[in-house]
Amino acid sequence: MTAKKKKKAKKTFWLFRFIGACCTLTLRTVMFAVMFVLCLLAVSWVLFIKFFNAQYLSEEITQQLQQALNRPVVMSSLDLKFFNTLELKGFSVLDSEVAHGEALLSAESVFVHFKLLPLLDHQLVIDEITLNRPRINIVRGTDGRHNVPEVKISSAQSHVYRSSGGQNLTVSVEDWTIKNGVFSYKDLQKQVSHAVYGVNLHFERLRFNELSRFQMEFVLRNKWQNNISDIDIKGTGHVNFANFNWKDFALRSLRAQVFLFRKPISLTVDLDNLYTPYFNIRAQVPAFEGKDLSVFQDDWAEFYLPASSMRLKGVLANGYRTLTLNEALILADDVNLTASAQADFAQTPWTADISFSTEPLDLAAWSKNYPRLTPYKLTGKTAFSAHILRQNNRWTLPQFDAALQDVSGEFYAFPAQGVSGEFSAKDNFADLYASTTSGKVTVDRSTFDKLNFSGTYRNGNLYANIASGELNSVPLKMNLSINRLKSSNRRIRTNIYLKHFDPMAFIEVVRDFVTVIGKNKPIKTKAPVTGKLAWLENFRDRLPKFMPNFAGTLSADTFSSEVISGNSFYAEFDFKGLLPGMKRLDGTLDARMQDGVIHQMEKLAEEQKALNITFTPFILMHRMERAGSFKVGQVLRDVPYEELAVSADFAGGHMTINNAYTQGPTISALVQGWVNWVEENFDIIIWTMFNNTSRSGALAENLTDESGNPALAFQVSSSMLKPKLEMLRAKQTGAQIEAARQRGLRTDFKTNRDFIKGDFHAKK
Repeated sequence: MTAKKKKKAKKTFWLFRFIGACCTLTLRTVMFAVMFVLCLLAVSWVLFIKFFNAQYLSEEITQQLQQALNRPVVMSSLDLKFFNTLELKGFSVLDSEVAHGEALLSAESVFVHFKLLPLLDHQLVIDEITLNRPRINIVRGTDGRHNVPEVKISSAQSHVYRSSGGQNLTVSVEDWTIKNGVFSYKDLQKQVSHAVYGVNLHFERLRFNELSRFQMEFVLRNKWQNNISDIDIKGTGHVNFANFNWKDFALRSLRAQVFLFRKPISLTVDLDNLYTPYFNIRAQVPAFEGKDLSVFQDDWAEFYLPASSMRLKGVLANGYRTLTLNEALILADDVNLTASAQADFAQTPWTADISFSTEPLDLAAWSKNYPRLTPYKLTGKTAFSAHILRQNNRWTLPQFDAALQDVSGEFYAFPAQGVSGEFSAKDNFADLYASTTSGKVTVDRSTFDKLNFSGTYRNGNLYANIASGELNSVPLKMNLSINRLKSSNRRIRTNIYLKHFDPMAFIEVVRDFVTVIGKNKPIKTKAPVTGKLAWLENFRDRLPKFMPNFAGTLSADTFSSEVISGNSFYAEFDFKGLLPGMKRLDGTLDARMQDGVIHQMEKLAEEQKALNITFTPFILMHRMERAGSFKVGQVLRDVPYEELAVSADFAGGHMTINNAYTQGPTISALVQGWVNWVEENFDIIIWTMFNNTSRSGALAENLTDESGNPALAFQVSSSMLKPKLEMLRAKQTGAQIEAARQRGLRTDFKTNRDFIKGDFHAKK
């Protein structure tokens, strides 16, 4: 072997020897470390065995808990499950104050996980105490006391116990965990109970005198009628038990998610003082529909609420039996709702007092969210406020207010446009008030516009007032009062002023109201008839059934109809039994008009049979005029008058004419007698005197009065379909007419004039 090869072999030998030495050293080091750990574990185990005595520790824990809780504590056994885990079995805290002998706190098992190395330093450091399937039972006794003890634990993070060998052992706890727990509450006074299931709680480094972080989740299950509602709650936060002094308890920034809808509600909760908890809750509520809430009835399900945020601030007092909600705020789209509330659960039955108000809401948007409002076709804005009470197991609404801004819609087939004003209701809508400063309401073909309106419904009585407005472009003022509205013997009084009054047009307005009301609630009437007196029969059948007692006034600056027109029209009436058929019609009517015209007698007599009966004598006079006996000018065309008045009494549909006269430069007349509108017969005498005449021939004696002026006196009687006409002596015509004028009417129409000048409004 050459020297070179010998040298190479020597190097290889030392290399293998070095590697072998390294492996041997490494193995020895590992074995030493393992042996050291085993020795350390053995020493720790010996020390733990020295300090740990299951029976003594069980008794020590029981004694300490009894001192802290002032309640009996039971523990069947304490076992070492693993070299660093203890298991407490049969653990329970008994209630010795309220529900005697029942468990205040019980758990299937309690696991204590601890660290080994601190045992070398006489310390028992517990990583975590876990309560498996615990049940906490809170009971309120018949005397109102609760079974919750006042916990007496110092604020120190660790506690010193003396071992069985006489040596001190410092014990500290880091984390606490509750798995699948149950919290129950039972009220022995009211015999009610509630429970929270599936509670999972974990406290990280729990300290009783400072904020400690925790995680929580549980399920609330409630029954609403026949529906079951599950609410999943998950949250994290911080809690300060403050030495378990419930008055100093503080819960900060609890963040929870409540799975009530398809998306969770996010909550942030702050809580102070468990004796009288002050709470501050912020919530983010997702958009949801009625069908997302199975707890509601199906007929409530048609609504949609947009995403919203909420804030609630308040306090629970009187042993959790009195709730005061100082502030509640809800924000969603254009919704800005604020509320406050109080509830007293100590009373039987419990009571509540709630108030809320909103900023103006867009009605069109809310109609889309709540389909039940769609038929009303609402637009504009309105703001609401309300006061709600719960007393004697009943919910009541003492006050409700709404402010309207340019609101339009269809309210019970009465379309309204541009209504601005206010509405309020008291005592569960038994007391109502409404007012408008502008707006338009359509009733079939009639239109009420520019309405300055106010009205009340109070104590069963209705009062409505139109301070100003227009009816079919005619200026209008009206008030209406109905006493005992819901009674079949209600009393109705109205005052109406129109700048211009056309009776036929006004009848059309009444017909429009009947048409609209009939669409909502059909009015049973006979089929319309035809014939010479069809107008009377149809009118009798269609009188409103809701007007058994009807009184009031009607006035206008001008009056016009096909037959007559005039100025300063006033009427006062007081009717009873104004019902279909008119058989019980009783009452009075007085009316007066000035400076008007009687229109086209001859023409109208030819066109209308009823007028032909009355105007026949005048037609005879016209024929005599053509014969050259005398000239009466325009008597059969447009005849002016200075005053026209009528006074009549009704009894059982029978009308007695007390006084009816007209006075003018051409014709003066007087009507006497009666008309039976039910039996359709009459007996009237008409006295007529012509003032503006010129004679071209002699007149018969029965065609002049005592002054020598042309005059007529005739009697119309019998059936309206077949009237009898009889000419009478006209000598007393002038005297009869003057006596009627002097007698006048029963009223001076002061009520009409006061109403026109006055400013009437409904009282809130």
